[in-house]
Amino acid sequence: MRLERPARRMTLREVLTHAEKCARDLIDHYQGNVLMHTSDFRDLNRPVRRRSNYPTLLALQNALQRLEEATDEALVMGDYLLEQLETIR
Repeated sequence: MRLERPARRMTLREVLTHAEKCARDLIDHYQGNVLMHTSDFRDLNRPVRRRSNYPTLLALQNALQRLEEATDEALVMGDYLLEQLETIR
């Protein structure tokens, strides 16, 4: 959720509102994507498997790759939120 205007040209209230929206987006991303991919990967590599007795290596690699992509996206969102909070400070 990037801005068209630089944060320096916005009022403090606008920056605070934008940072709050970014924080909510980050929370939603963790709850919707990161936790879902984490539980999928965990289900595949735990001794009690629900999906199949022996998941393939490809299934494990794909689940790990999806988890890594979701985590990378969350890190980018977190870095952007930190930039916003530094601007507020």
